[in-house]
Amino acid sequence: MADNESGSRSSFLTSFVKAYGTLPLHGITAIPGKISGALMLTDAIEDAVPLIHGPVGCAFQRKVNPFKPHSPFYTTPCTNLNDTDVVYGGEEKLEQGIKETYQRYHPNLIMVITTCPSDLIGDDVEAVTRDVSSEVGCDVVYSTGDFVGRSKPVGYQDAFYAITDQMLCNGDGNGDPERNEGSVNIVTFPIHGAGIKVAEMASVLGDMEIGVNKVCFDHTRVEDLYDLPKADLNITDFPMQWAKLMDERSDVGCYEILGWGRYSEEKDPELLSPYGIGGSSRVFREIAEMMGKDGKAEEVIRRRRKEAEERLSKVRKDLKGVKIAALGGLHGVGLNLFKDAGVDVSVLICRTQIMESRLTEEAIKEIVDMNMNLAEICGFDPEALVNPTIEEEIKVIKRSGTDLVIAPSTSAHLYNREGVRTFDPTSFMIHHQRVGFECPIELCQMLKDALKTPQRRTPLLSMLEHDSQMHNMTPHWAKLSLAFNLLRSDAIGDRVKVDADIGGAEGGFDR
Repeated sequence: MADNESGSRSSFLTSFVKAYGTLPLHGITAIPGKISGALMLTDAIEDAVPLIHGPVGCAFQRKVNPFKPHSPFYTTPCTNLNDTDVVYGGEEKLEQGIKETYQRYHPNLIMVITTCPSDLIGDDVEAVTRDVSSEVGCDVVYSTGDFVGRSKPVGYQDAFYAITDQMLCNGDGNGDPERNEGSVNIVTFPIHGAGIKVAEMASVLGDMEIGVNKVCFDHTRVEDLYDLPKADLNITDFPMQWAKLMDERSDVGCYEILGWGRYSEEKDPELLSPYGIGGSSRVFREIAEMMGKDGKAEEVIRRRRKEAEERLSKVRKDLKGVKIAALGGLHGVGLNLFKDAGVDVSVLICRTQIMESRLTEEAIKEIVDMNMNLAEICGFDPEALVNPTIEEEIKVIKRSGTDLVIAPSTSAHLYNREGVRTFDPTSFMIHHQRVGFECPIELCQMLKDALKTPQRRTPLLSMLEHDSQMHNMTPHWAKLSLAFNLLRSDAIGDRVKVDADIGGAEGGFDR
């Protein structure tokens, strides 16, 4: 544990930030890196087109491995750098690429995304985009991946920061639009279905007499981006560097729904779980306080909460006495949502094996303690399993009479073959888990549906051999995972020991 002048303790959150970025598969191919994250943001803006400044393979990579099979980033023009360009420079190709992209697609924004080759040869992307922007009829912004350091997810963070820096708050007059007084922007990650996930939040804020200036990303266009600085507050789902920049330059405050920074100071595990009846009430109160609507908020929260609790009491009757095994950690369905659903968390499973080479012992212990403290706050008394084998899990699950295991589809077969039903949290987290009073009601129905599914003892994935520690990987992929972590160790450093200030932990988390 690192010592500093203030004597503050090392936080597992700070260690987690650095450790999480070293994971293969999830950390590299499924989480937005530099190019893919910038593509994701650009794709979420209806009248924007990306231009990848690099070899054609960089443009094709996400077509081979898209985040979603139905969304392989169809439009990815590329400057197609070759060996000669690497020697003599690719600035002429970039200028030509910007002009051709505009001539073909006529977008309102071209997002130039640099790649490793163009970065290494030192092309002056800033000068090219500045000079050519006057020759095309749209905004031209460039993202290098360097604007936000290691703030995760890098590409998404960097591209949004570039838009804020080069378009919205660049000092040319666009940064000081007429204010939409008493309003907020609600900005959530593009893959999270903003329109669906913030509808209830917008309704509650409206009842509090807080207006919604813009919701991103929900059919967002460039003109909507230019309206963002009109609001008084940006509400983001996790720490965002662009929001901090807009706060500095345009005096638009920022509120982070997930209180990672505050947790490091207060050590309150409920700050990391802003969902459910109680968590949502707290979030709405904090937003109302920042907007000067405290008094109005209390009446609205009380009324909306009462209505939701009355409905919840009816839908959760069938779940009384149901026992579930939940996964601990920072990701997953929040324990407070299970409390609202009326189920009992009988087993709490914490897995830290993959990160043991990056996390200090103190950090790992804090992860486990945080989950157990939150379980106690929610009124649960689960049996905690830290890095168990699947055999140990099954033994405890059966002994405790657990009815349902919260397990992603990649490991569900391990329980199904033992006759244990599972609930895949992925769809719920992406499409349903949100701030609002309706979320626990939806969870209740989904849990009841999972309990009705037939027991399957011969799932197809059970035909494969899986690693005893990394349950979602075959032994081959588990070895590759370990090798990847070892190769990255020199770049990342040995077991991470840093101070407790999550704000200085080089940004947020992967999602």
